Amino acid sequence: MRAAPMQSQSTSHVFARIEPGSLTSAADAASLFHRFPTYQQGLTWLEQFVTRSHPDLGRPGAVCPRLAPALRTDTVWLVAIALTGASPDHAVAASKLLGHLFENLATQEQRQSTALLGFFPDLAAPNAATFIDGGHRLARPWFVERGLMLGEFHPTSTVGGVHNRNLPVMRCPAPMFAVRAITPHDLMFLDQPETPPAHRLAYL
Repeated sequence: MRAAPMQSQSTSHVFARIEPGSLTSAADAASLFHRFPTYQQGLTWLEQFVTRSHPDLGRPGAVCPRLAPALRTDTVWLVAIALTGASPDHAVAASKLLGHLFENLATQEQRQSTALLGFFPDLAAPNAATFIDGGHRLARPWFVERGLMLGEFHPTSTVGGVHNRNLPVMRCPAPMFAVRAITPHDLMFLDQPETPPAHRLAYL
């Protein structure tokens, strides 16, 4: 079993904290399915949708071409975040906690392949959309400034793919934030018509 690195010193926050013992690589996550069922839901979704091609995607290849190689090299991590509320401000605090943890996990050699998936066991289903989408909108500039991308996923997401807006590529059975290193390719996700002009300019 691969040893998990030490968790971030900043895990104590008024809005969010890391659940003790929840940090695991994807390869070892099955041992925690009984504690965090959303881990199994998320990994099943990755296997059955994200790492495969889709006829409505609008381009060849997997929905996310980076995930399958990251899973093969065991550089995908999962963690559970405990919350004291479900507002966008709580989501921002949780996402920044994930950002700091990502920096602790990603070695220089594996930074581009590392991904951190943050799950929220205490988040009630009716609050998921506001929490995830609202938090992502507020936190995204903070991540881009640090060379990171923050992905937003929940069961009722309507965010479509770049090549087909009608395919809800962010619709995941478990509410989740995903953190990874930014690449030049990500400009197509950042420079979108619905993005505020000031943010688009900053991202460029």
